[in-house]
Amino acid sequence: MASSTSKVISLSLAKSILMLVSVVSGMVFSRTLSVADYGTYLQTFLAYDFAVPVLTLGLPFALYYFLPGEEKRQKGLVLDNLLLLFIAALVFSLFLFLGGAELLAKRFNNPELSKTLRWMVFYPLYTFPVLLASAVWVVKDKVKLNAIYNVITGLILTISLILAALFTQSYEAPTLVRISIPLLFVPFALYFILKNVPGEWDIPRLSSMWNMVKFAVPLGLASVLGTVTIQLSSIVVSLLTTPSDFAIYANGAKEVPIIGIVTGSIAVVLMADMAKKIKEGDLDTALKLFRKAAAVSASFLLPTMVFLMIFAESFINILYSSKYDASVIPFRIYLFMLPVRIVYYGSAFIALGKTKAILFRSFIELLFTAVFAYVLTDWIGYIGAAIATVAMYYIWAIPYNLNFLGKEFSCKPNFIIPFKKVGTILFLAIISGLFASLTLLIKTNPLITLLIGSSVFGLIYIFISYRYIPEFKEFVIPYKNKLPWIK
Repeated sequence: MASSTSKVISLSLAKSILMLVSVVSGMVFSRTLSVADYGTYLQTFLAYDFAVPVLTLGLPFALYYFLPGEEKRQKGLVLDNLLLLFIAALVFSLFLFLGGAELLAKRFNNPELSKTLRWMVFYPLYTFPVLLASAVWVVKDKVKLNAIYNVITGLILTISLILAALFTQSYEAPTLVRISIPLLFVPFALYFILKNVPGEWDIPRLSSMWNMVKFAVPLGLASVLGTVTIQLSSIVVSLLTTPSDFAIYANGAKEVPIIGIVTGSIAVVLMADMAKKIKEGDLDTALKLFRKAAAVSASFLLPTMVFLMIFAESFINILYSSKYDASVIPFRIYLFMLPVRIVYYGSAFIALGKTKAILFRSFIELLFTAVFAYVLTDWIGYIGAAIATVAMYYIWAIPYNLNFLGKEFSCKPNFIIPFKKVGTILFLAIISGLFASLTLLIKTNPLITLLIGSSVFGLIYIFISYRYIPEFKEFVIPYKNKLPWIK
């Protein structure tokens, strides 16, 4: 059976390819489309991205639980899940067809959306069902297939989007390409899904589908609330500002992709190890694992925050051109999310079996963000939405997480995270940043500035962190021979 590490690598690669689609196509769109046209493109798929977690309720993840223990009707389970996802897709398609497109266009103050959203009427019907592909392939140890499929489809989509934008310089062609290309992937996805599921064919069963729904809904609702909370600020900006303002906000108000790649991978492995120790009654070791994960993640995320805070202008200019200089402010605000993300608190909650606490926390997060994002956006514009989203984590989510876990692990809340070590990491990152910031005195183009700055920052940070951060040193040791200047 494939190791947990292999599965993590496969899932991380899939996320990386999706990130590539977003970043590379975003760079091209920012340079070839007008700000208003780019805003229309983003708003079109914002509606879809918002609908996916709401309607699917984590159903693909149910296969991680049901498929491994099933011996007789594995194909039947997959078909059960496919049918449920198709029903969810049908709901969204009917919404768009029966006036939803016009309603969203009116709410987002963008008449062009009534056209682009009508193009999407059939889109959910062939994209929702294949959402279970990764779950099936990972469970059946087809991690290489999962990686290859995501790499190939991601590259095809990215290249097609870039060509469409370059040749037409209009939002219409890229929108149609992004809607139509996934339809070509569906036969291949379904073929490889069913090919790798053994057993006889069986018709969908209501009892099986109901069991999946009961399992998926609690965690699915928590996931929905979390996703909706993140998307909510974008929805509010779309409602209260122009498409041009939304495009500027959307390009800046993004979490750095390294969050999902670093902490997401650690969380998957951590959850299994923590759950094992908790079941054995060894809470001390479980907490040590959690604290260590926080230190390891912090040693990568905090220097990323400091570096990008200093070189934000160059970074945004390289990605989106000088047209989006105003995106620097929401980008810098969102960088304050990185300290929050040094651990996935949800992994500890799940290992402890406290899924209802996740749901409660997520519900309050949603309410907080909805109220403050609307008030602040209406008051100071799209900057307010970014402030509200980040502030929610510091005012509510983090204190709640620490207090709850402190009670569960019978320790003080401030012991859950190794704050002293995190503070040391931040201090070393700031020292590295001060030296790297001197490169800003060199007047050159943004790319050269970023390359020189990152080289100086990286060399200094790696050198001092290797000596003063044990968790960082432990991570680097396997690569030490490749870095001969480290002794």
